[in-house]
Amino acid sequence: MRSKIAILAGMIGNKVVQMAGRKGTSLTGKIALAVKPDILNDFAKKCDKIALITGTNGKTTTNNLANHIFKGKDYDIVSNLNGSNMITGVTSSFIQNHRGHYNWGIFEVDEGSMPNVTKYLPSDYIIITNFFRDQLDRYGEVENTINLVQKSSKRHNSTLILDADSPISLYFQDSDQPKVYYSLKKNPFSKDSANVEESVFCPVCGHKLDYEYINYGNHGKFSCSKCGAKNHEADYVIDEVTFKNGGYEFTVKDKKESAKINLNLLGIYNVSNALAAIALARENGFSYDLIKQQIENFEYKLGRMERISVNGCDVVLVLSKNPVGLSEVFSTIKFDEDKKSFMFILNDYAPDGKDISWIWDAYFKEIAATPNIDKFYCVGTRAEEVALRLKYVDFPTSKIKIYHSKDQSDVVECVEEIVAENDKAYIIGTFTAMPEARKVLMKLKGEKA
Repeated sequence: MRSKIAILAGMIGNKVVQMAGRKGTSLTGKIALAVKPDILNDFAKKCDKIALITGTNGKTTTNNLANHIFKGKDYDIVSNLNGSNMITGVTSSFIQNHRGHYNWGIFEVDEGSMPNVTKYLPSDYIIITNFFRDQLDRYGEVENTINLVQKSSKRHNSTLILDADSPISLYFQDSDQPKVYYSLKKNPFSKDSANVEESVFCPVCGHKLDYEYINYGNHGKFSCSKCGAKNHEADYVIDEVTFKNGGYEFTVKDKKESAKINLNLLGIYNVSNALAAIALARENGFSYDLIKQQIENFEYKLGRMERISVNGCDVVLVLSKNPVGLSEVFSTIKFDEDKKSFMFILNDYAPDGKDISWIWDAYFKEIAATPNIDKFYCVGTRAEEVALRLKYVDFPTSKIKIYHSKDQSDVVECVEEIVAENDKAYIIGTFTAMPEARKVLMKLKGEKA
């Protein structure tokens, strides 16, 4: 049988060779760029069912969790688990797997890529996690992103899986599509008000919403005193959340059954991501026994709350790219009372977003109130802005260390230092920062990244 690259090379001719010589992406990605997008129509026919996952935060985590649950049934699945979520990344997933049939295609899709992807890839389900301001130089304001997803999600009458705790779900309520709602009830980590007041106005009438509690961002129990809009009744609900062994134990309920599950991921928003994946699985006949088994043996290795032990230092890697995400990371870490150091690597390359003003909207007061911080390393091409932001919340300047990076790979010295000087460290970074920090850590550990 001819190799997959040979087959595709025959399809697209010399263009593959020309593109393979360019820098900036893998050979598979270059091939995907050269392939016409409508080939996704042919690829889609190989899948019995397809689910897309989109939104600002949580796409990669939800995708990986859903894949892990579905693999519990020994399904053949095609997916973009590495987070390459534009149309070329989705296409590359089929090229890399190159099978004749799949039980499921499960893909995370960049919000801005939804129009392109849904044009060529019909879906049975679309999970929408949340919408926040993110990469303003790419998307503009959040309403523009919502509009893109709203229009593209209607193409194939897909079943929408929506977070009932998000006011944004109201934008989709008048659609004729089937809908499934999930909700995280009030828990010990809920707040009385938003740290970042974003999208807290009623999508129906524009009046400011009232909140009984907020779980993260603008997600919580809301109502509008002007028009009466409120949370939709949820089909899948999580309550009784407790913090346990660096993760969460929670009870998930639907109209028929319930189950107690342990999730080994930090961040209350990850409980919500897990519930989205659970809803997809339950809608397709999965038992809670299998779901529980798969979630409890799930390990994350992509820099999203990934734990790596290096030379006696326990390091947690965290991707953060917008004000709500960073605020929730700080809020989560505040519960850790161990002695620790922080590193925030802020870059301004195209994948990160050139506009880094979003750090001024993040709730840095959380980090100023976090106990037992030894040092805070400000790193990246915009390291000085991180230090300035810390100064504005009266974080002790004696604990701030600045490492200006010449380029995205210039993080070796600071990562080696935080590992050598601490028993525990949190390394937070933007898109281009996390892979580089992880490479250094894995090299120190004697393993490949």
